[in-house]
Amino acid sequence: MKFSILTPSYNSVSYIERAIKSVQTQGCTNWEHIIVDGASTDGTVEILKKYPHLQWISEPDKGQSDAMNKAFKKSTGDIIIYLNADDELKTDALENYKDAFEAHSGYDMVVASLEIDNCGVTSINSPSVNLRQVLNYWPCIFPANPVSYAYKKQLQTKIGTFPVNNHYTMDYWFLLRAFLKGKILKQEFIAGTFYFDGLNKSADPENSRKCLKETRDQFLATYFYQPEVAKFIIRKYIK
Repeated sequence: MKFSILTPSYNSVSYIERAIKSVQTQGCTNWEHIIVDGASTDGTVEILKKYPHLQWISEPDKGQSDAMNKAFKKSTGDIIIYLNADDELKTDALENYKDAFEAHSGYDMVVASLEIDNCGVTSINSPSVNLRQVLNYWPCIFPANPVSYAYKKQLQTKIGTFPVNNHYTMDYWFLLRAFLKGKILKQEFIAGTFYFDGLNKSADPENSRKCLKETRDQFLATYFYQPEVAKFIIRKYIK
């Protein structure tokens, strides 16, 4: 079982080395780390050059979704994990994911718990894997960060590439389709840390809520004929 760790990056000099080292320290060693950088100008590229094991490119792109698609296209692993440049994996994350997939081979995705570091104050997020619950996007009970889930490559092949014009809720866009089309396993180990410093794209709650609703409503309009989606629509909108 080979893991592809995929990292989109742009002007990440302050923290990308932390993400790189969190992959290097994994107990499970069958992995590749691919970083797609959007032509950073802050010294990020100089850091990437220090690590010969990395597969990386640095070139202009159309945003995070575009970088994620480029990284996925380069991946050769069986299991995909997106690791944002400002987050990190726990040392035993890959080993725990590997054990879960081996023990439950029929599942397409493993969802784990997540440590959230909010300006030094930590908490644990244990997300839902129930599509009906996740369709209620606020408050956020879906996996809040991609470091807390890993999935078989063919699941994303089935779903398709991330929409390049979605700059804020590409994770939610993917998870809705994954929960609909895949078989999801919940595990309680903590897979990684999501660093929330107030400067993240999700730091504006009003914009986050608006974008999540747009993504959810688009999903409902596209998959209204699916039984589980139809039940949600009837319960929520039809009195």
